Amino acid sequence: MEKTCPSCYSCGMPLEKASDHALGDINQQFCVHCTNEQGQLKPYEDILSGMANYLVHSQGVAITAAKEIAKDVLANQPAWRDRHAH
Repeated sequence: MEKTCPSCYSCGMPLEKASDHALGDINQQFCVHCTNEQGQLKPYEDILSGMANYLVHSQGVAITAAKEIAKDVLANQPAWRDRHAH
C-alpha cells in the first residue's frame, strides 16, 4: 500500500520532509510558512497574503486573481473551513 504525503492543514503544501513541518517536527500539522517561530499558526490574513504573493512570483498571476485563488484554496483547508462555512 502506498503511503500518502501529508499536507499542511492551513495552506495544503505537501509536508514531504521534516524541514517542511513547523519547528521541523513531523507531528506538526502546519508547514514552516504558516507558522511563527514558536510553531503557532499565523493569522489568516498573513497566510492569505503569503499565498497570493507566492502565486504572483512563482506563477505570474495578477495580484487580484492570486488573492481569489488563495481564498479558494484556504477555504478547503481544515484550519480555515469553519471560517468559510455558511
